Amino acid sequence: MDTIRVGIAGHAGLFEIKLSKKIKDCREYLDRLPSPSTLVSYPFLTSIERCPPVGLQPAYAVLLDGSGKTVGFFYFQVIYFKASQSIRFNQDQDFFCRLHKSLKGMVANLVEFNTLVGGNLLLSGPYGCILDPVYVSKQGLIYQHVLEEMQGWLRSRGVETSVTLVKDFPERDKYFEESTYHSFEVEPNMILSLGPWDQFEDYLDSLLSKYRVRARKAMKAGAALQKKELCEEEIAAMNGRLFDLYRCTATGADFNLLDLDPMYFLELKKNMGSCFHLYTYSLEGQPLAFYTVIEDGEFLEAHYLGIDEVLNKKYQLYLNILLDLIRCTIQGRKKSIRFSRTALEIKSSVGAIAHPLTCYIKHRKVINNTFVPYLVDFLNKKKEWVPRHPFKQP
Repeated sequence: MDTIRVGIAGHAGLFEIKLSKKIKDCREYLDRLPSPSTLVSYPFLTSIERCPPVGLQPAYAVLLDGSGKTVGFFYFQVIYFKASQSIRFNQDQDFFCRLHKSLKGMVANLVEFNTLVGGNLLLSGPYGCILDPVYVSKQGLIYQHVLEEMQGWLRSRGVETSVTLVKDFPERDKYFEESTYHSFEVEPNMILSLGPWDQFEDYLDSLLSKYRVRARKAMKAGAALQKKELCEEEIAAMNGRLFDLYRCTATGADFNLLDLDPMYFLELKKNMGSCFHLYTYSLEGQPLAFYTVIEDGEFLEAHYLGIDEVLNKKYQLYLNILLDLIRCTIQGRKKSIRFSRTALEIKSSVGAIAHPLTCYIKHRKVINNTFVPYLVDFLNKKKEWVPRHPFKQP
């Protein structure tokens, strides 16, 4: 690891920032911090490092105070972003919509740069920093210091990052508001907090009639499917089919920043063991869909999935996945299930609530940074959706 000494305003003495591209260099320091989440743990970050998405390079920083005490850990990702490859512009029948999307396409073709990301692009939520509670009040200032040092360190190793993106902060933690970073909102994280349900039937009973009927119809449509959790050996044997299903779903998304490594799910199982689960839906031995979930203390984190889109409607695959995630959460006596930020309306229809997230972005050159908010507003796709209220009123 390389070490840089820095002063931080408001704190006496010098801090040490240790930087590396290998998570193994950080393990002893990470183990000294009370990790708030499985999603900022050595096994999970090791999995990403060993099987990173295409074009993604992880990087790490550890912060030590003047006495040598570990007070912070920071997770970064470097990725080459090309808007025209990540954003998919579907043609609309309305002329003005087509014109607007064509303009977006022209601008997108001009937008490409290496980006330093504070946080994890594979997740929805603030999983880029662990900081000793003593320093939380200065988190924004400290984070910015570490970002600048990481950017300079990468540059010294031939990795030029012109844009810095820090993601995803909930409303209570807007640490970068007083800075030269520009804020923008992204799609919210959809979270379902559990009610007083001892079993899945209690959840169904708490739904309004039309939502309960819809759920039972979906369960009936998928009744012929065999549902199974796969062990490591079974994931390895079925890996090709699982990845094909993932690709089927990923290529249909409007925005797809990352392409997962084909061995990613197997690597997660190897490293995370019983904290990672992969479930399949099969017909006559052939998987039609799968979903993955990560145990994170009192929470479940819905991770990537894959669906045979041709058969999705017939067997109500996606809705069955959402319902089974809720079933897993209830059976595991968890506090809530985090569904992430896609398919907002259908997740709302099973009871998930939208939790807003804010990101911060900055261009290294001052003149370019002036235009960043206008570019973000132009390219940031706002999806119209209607929140649902599926539960009976108390």
